[in-house]
Amino acid sequence: MERVRETALAVLMLFLLTGSLFIIYSLLMWQVLPKALGMSMLFALVLLKSTITSLRNYQAPQELNATDARLIKCVILTILSVFFIILFISYLLKSQQQPAYMAFGISVFTIKKALDFLPAD
Repeated sequence: MERVRETALAVLMLFLLTGSLFIIYSLLMWQVLPKALGMSMLFALVLLKSTITSLRNYQAPQELNATDARLIKCVILTILSVFFIILFISYLLKSQQQPAYMAFGISVFTIKKALDFLPAD
């Protein structure tokens, strides 16, 4: 049962990450806030809080070693770099050069940082 809760925790966190990136994208590109996604993310936050609370009561917190922490940072930075590449392409399609160059620069920077955090094992 604890394994199911841990899996639910990971899925909810990924949903919240991708949902927040989609909301940022829609605000930047279309100047529209997707209300249904926002409401479902609020519901996911409630589920996430209850899942974290139930996990905290059932097991002692586990320590992450340095390789796990570096891998998590690398994955998060890779997701952010893909998001900035999507922003770059969207700005180019809308013929907005200056924001496109900024998104490209930030994407290159996040890729460089992600490669720095890549585990050496």
